[in-house]
Amino acid sequence: MNTQTLGPRVRAKDRVVFVALAVIALLCVAVAADIVGFVVLLIPIAILFFAFVVFVARRPVTAAYVFLATQPFVGGIDRGQLIPLLRPSEAIQAVVTGAVLCGLLVRIVHGERLSVRITRLDRAIVLLCALSSLWPLFWMLARGRVPSSTDLYDTVVLWRLAALYVLFRWVIRTREQVRRCLWILLVSASLLAVLAILDSLGIWHATGPWTPTVGDDSTGRGGATLDSAIAVGDYLAYSFAVVLVWLLRTKEHRGVILAAAGVIFLGILGTGQFSAWIEGFIVVVVVAHHEGQLSRLAKWLGPIAAVGAIIAWPVISTRLAGFGGGALPHSWQGRIDNLTHFYLPQLSGFHWVLGIRPDTVLQAPETWRTVIYLESGYLWLFWVGGIPLVAGFLWFLWHGFRHTKRVAKERADDDIGIATMGARAALWCLLIMSLTDPHLTLRGGSDLFFCLLGLSANLIVPRRDPRPDVPFEPRPELSKPWVRQVSSP
Repeated sequence: MNTQTLGPRVRAKDRVVFVALAVIALLCVAVAADIVGFVVLLIPIAILFFAFVVFVARRPVTAAYVFLATQPFVGGIDRGQLIPLLRPSEAIQAVVTGAVLCGLLVRIVHGERLSVRITRLDRAIVLLCALSSLWPLFWMLARGRVPSSTDLYDTVVLWRLAALYVLFRWVIRTREQVRRCLWILLVSASLLAVLAILDSLGIWHATGPWTPTVGDDSTGRGGATLDSAIAVGDYLAYSFAVVLVWLLRTKEHRGVILAAAGVIFLGILGTGQFSAWIEGFIVVVVVAHHEGQLSRLAKWLGPIAAVGAIIAWPVISTRLAGFGGGALPHSWQGRIDNLTHFYLPQLSGFHWVLGIRPDTVLQAPETWRTVIYLESGYLWLFWVGGIPLVAGFLWFLWHGFRHTKRVAKERADDDIGIATMGARAALWCLLIMSLTDPHLTLRGGSDLFFCLLGLSANLIVPRRDPRPDVPFEPRPELSKPWVRQVSSP
């Protein structure tokens, strides 16, 4: 089949001439505007940026590598600190995703044909995103309320996470690339764990653009470069699930993997966050149950927990000191007061049935703080979208559990299965820990969860070669490619 091009082709020599004329014109404008120095600085930056975009477009898997390597270290920089209107992690995702799409467009023009298989999990994710964005906006307009700019932005959060899911489902093509993703995750999670330990001990604190705009009691907590001990706990807990499965299933590099598992485990303790400790226990139980290691877990959990508590006792003692005198810690009491005095009254009168608005941040009436955050995952769902969004979230969890159970069983012999177990453990954490915080959209952990879920749903990476004495017939949905080259006759 002959491919058609849009318009006449431009020869290579003509392209050089056009580029030279464009550069000359740009310099003339710069001289006229007396901003030559700015343009001279801008040109090499633009060239490097263009080269990076071209490289990612030619090698789409680079997008996954770059995002995994940078997310735990730039995800805590607040919006507008370095880039107007965006977090640096969001800007990185936008750039690499745009580069991948540009490369895809070029390949389509040159004859490649898309063949996309939509799964039940895909539909559940789209439904969840629609119920968290389109439905709240429609309900606000139906009540005669005009959405604010914050409302509009908050409706994009889950769509951005869904784009991560699609990205990791799309760009990973080989088993070697999956393994590289796991190694990048192991290294970045280990470094984040070390930073969390140092932060909780008061040895090191993130400053500069990582400084939180809203101060809180962070004594004994390791927020590290995510500026949130809860976010660090999510990221390390999901990573711990991946490392545990990796350790149980492989005999290669066991020393390195075991050392990383120990560092990440101490990092979970070093967050000083009770929710992180509970999540660590959840992922251990989920992994042990799937791997048939519950009996060994019962035998070793006590000694391992004791050793970890001894090592991390400075952090644990600081957090337990908040229970002195039989009273709840200040942070817990503040959370309860916020819910009972500011959020629950507005959800009364059946406002929880269809939701209130996408923006969950309230202006504080006190002078010692400016805003109040909704610190409950399920109340967040009721506030944003009411019963429809809660039902959509539970529907997503149902399909997520079914999907990860099937893939973890079918691909128990490769790295896709390892990533799948990380996503499955994260689903259990979302189901249980959403009682306390909106972990579904919390920075760091939510990004990693959708990356792992995208890897688990990957239909391009082939399964490991079966044993010669066992016949193997690949399932059609697991061997069907997403992109097929259209050959010319």
